[in-house]
Amino acid sequence: MEKKHILLLIFSLFLLKPIADAKDNCPPASCGPNEPEIRFPFRILGRQSSQCGFSGFDILCDEQNKTTIQLPLSLTYIVNKISYLEQVIYLDPEFCLPNRIVSVNMTNTPFRSHLWMQSYTFYNCSLQKDQSFNFSDANVPFPCLSNGNSSVIAVETDPWIRVHMPSSCKVMTTIDVPVGFNSDFGSQLEMIWFTPFCRSCESEGKACRLKSDDNSDGQTICVSRGKGISRIAMYGLSVGVCVSTLICIIVFKWYASSRAQAHNDSNNQGIGLSTIAIIRQPTSKMGLDGPTIESYPKTVFGESCRLPNDDVTCAICLSDYKPKESLRKIPECNHYFHVECIDEWLKRNATCPVCRKTQESAVLVTPCSKTSSSNSVDIS
Repeated sequence: MEKKHILLLIFSLFLLKPIADAKDNCPPASCGPNEPEIRFPFRILGRQSSQCGFSGFDILCDEQNKTTIQLPLSLTYIVNKISYLEQVIYLDPEFCLPNRIVSVNMTNTPFRSHLWMQSYTFYNCSLQKDQSFNFSDANVPFPCLSNGNSSVIAVETDPWIRVHMPSSCKVMTTIDVPVGFNSDFGSQLEMIWFTPFCRSCESEGKACRLKSDDNSDGQTICVSRGKGISRIAMYGLSVGVCVSTLICIIVFKWYASSRAQAHNDSNNQGIGLSTIAIIRQPTSKMGLDGPTIESYPKTVFGESCRLPNDDVTCAICLSDYKPKESLRKIPECNHYFHVECIDEWLKRNATCPVCRKTQESAVLVTPCSKTSSSNSVDIS
């Protein structure tokens, strides 16, 4: 009976540990009906613990149970939608509210424009002074800012347009807003985030979580999604597992004794426990091999602090380039990044992190990849 007890204890520990780990302390939440689902890296302040989200991704619920996010300058924006697979958040700019015609500031935030920043100039045009003025399709009207005597429109900032605007149209302000392929200026803004990178988890239908609770290194892991198991259900399942394990041990012992009698084996039969090893299969990579990454040109950022494409910020770590820093260029699209940032990215992805263009010369990681060299050029 002593061996049975040992087996029962060991098997119970192995079987019950996944049950305890399956309890999800960070289930998805929302501010109200028909509101976006909030899950990692976002979290709702006051409803989800700090371990459920990432720094800079705090969500607030307003008095009308609308999902909102606060950006610098103490501006709060309504969240229309969140695409966790594409890592894009869609915001309602609410330009028609008081004091909302300001630059969209993404400084000190984990977000960047989905594609580019477009400058728009707001004009207040008097209808009484120039009744013949027709608004073109390129203009974006704002009826909520207009009245019976004037009409407010937004036009892409252009010196030529400003010169040829009717004298009855006065400049109100000029702002920069994020513009994407699917964005409609005045209705919603698109912003993308690169860190934390959870697209691989989302594509596998798994949840993304912090690797450590203290969030000291920002590393994430993929875990199975689940709503958790209640304490009573866990207790009942534990009892069922223990009883089933005990029955299996008794049957196995009876089978071993029957075999021993059939072969007239006088030696005592023992049950040996082999070392149980849980081997985590390495996650398949879809990036580039080391020699291919090293073949991409290196550049030493010069004292002039300018690059051919006027990039000044690494889109991966969001830090500005400094003189004498080593940069690497992706030849297919001529985008620059810090060497350490883009090398780590390309090991997992064969696309540019800015334009998502797949490299035509990309070679997936294989044991037989050939070695090539890289050049270092100083741009001053």
